[in-house]
Amino acid sequence: MPKLHSTLRVCLGEAAVEVGILRFESQGDRQFSSFQYATAWLENPRRFAISPSMPLAANQYFYRSDGARSSPLPPALADTTPDSWGRNIIRRDLRDNGGRRSAVTELDYLISVNDFSRLGALRVKLDRDDSSFLAANPVGRHDVPPLLELNDLGRTIADLERRNPITAAALRRLRQVGSSLGGARPKCSVVDADGSLLVAKFTSRMDESNIEIAEVLTLALAERCGILVPDRRLGTSDGLPVALIKRFDRTPTGRIPYISAQTMLEVPDAVSGTYVQIADLLRAHSSDPKRDLTELFRRIGFTILVSNTDDHLKNHGFLYDGRGKWRLSPMFDVNPSPERHSELTTPISDLSGHAASLESLVHHASFFDLDEDSAVMMLSSMAKIITREWQSMAKRLGMDRHDIQIFRGAFEHNDASLALNWGNTRISTSQPMDSPDSGQ
Repeated sequence: MPKLHSTLRVCLGEAAVEVGILRFESQGDRQFSSFQYATAWLENPRRFAISPSMPLAANQYFYRSDGARSSPLPPALADTTPDSWGRNIIRRDLRDNGGRRSAVTELDYLISVNDFSRLGALRVKLDRDDSSFLAANPVGRHDVPPLLELNDLGRTIADLERRNPITAAALRRLRQVGSSLGGARPKCSVVDADGSLLVAKFTSRMDESNIEIAEVLTLALAERCGILVPDRRLGTSDGLPVALIKRFDRTPTGRIPYISAQTMLEVPDAVSGTYVQIADLLRAHSSDPKRDLTELFRRIGFTILVSNTDDHLKNHGFLYDGRGKWRLSPMFDVNPSPERHSELTTPISDLSGHAASLESLVHHASFFDLDEDSAVMMLSSMAKIITREWQSMAKRLGMDRHDIQIFRGAFEHNDASLALNWGNTRISTSQPMDSPDSGQ
């Protein structure tokens, strides 16, 4: 079986500063890569490690796909590859339009992602001076459509889900706009009227409830609870709701480096870490550890209160904040689970297990630099906001009585009642911290 070799340049941002060289090999089902920082990047006064597990040094970093690591790519680059939705599109396009019969490699996924909408700030090109960025159009043009094309995109996605025939052009179009994002649900990149980049999350034809309305609702509730979230709103495609969420790894002038919590923790998959481990790394790598530790604790409590069960490590992220430091990205991909299971995908700690328990979270408050009284007041305040506002918000967003009843169990449960009761009980005489509804 022939061995395949590829050498790529890894660049950063709109300025396309070269940060290193990626070398990739595959033979059969074995895949390997190495990464080496460019000498010019090591000497650049604005240099930084593209992930904490890859300190700035002249040596090579080696990766392979085996039982110890799920991706043969450097973690920061693996973060820019798609999950199941995007992978399915890329595989089908390579098979139907490209005549591909051999196995699709991780390099195929990496270089097939649209450059304009690629997650974070890392970009890839062939190892020659005159090459363009891979999956990019010439002279700065891009394939990401405006909002006006939501209906056409929605119909193409519906045909794909129903396994209806779609044209080669439509499939390639979907790959260009829908393969740069993680997750299993149908989504695409679109450009807003002001030129900003959005994620459009479509209602699946297989959905039995308004999941996209629920996601926008949950992000609005998180914001009311003092959690940092991206701008979002609802749109429609072919008569069905679409969640439109602004990309937080973009500014009006460029791209912000991004890594997932999986990459920050340097673990082989998205379910191999704990929140306490994330907290430990925040102390070492955050530009403001106190802010981010409090924010992380608040997010765990909110996740429990809204019965979000999709809190794996790929759904937590970090944005580069300069001077070699990172900060928590806005919260994203948080959805209420109508059929509530009292489990977290990411455990609070090894001792707590996967139990979604506010009591356990309070017992771990010190790991997030909080005392238990402050933690209790914070959780109680969030429970009050959610209980008081979720139904009225849901109605304003377009949920009918049937959907509200479906989602009721996600917001009204034993842990929510516990937190509400805490608010009626004097914990101690110590002064509590500011809470989300205190007006601070």
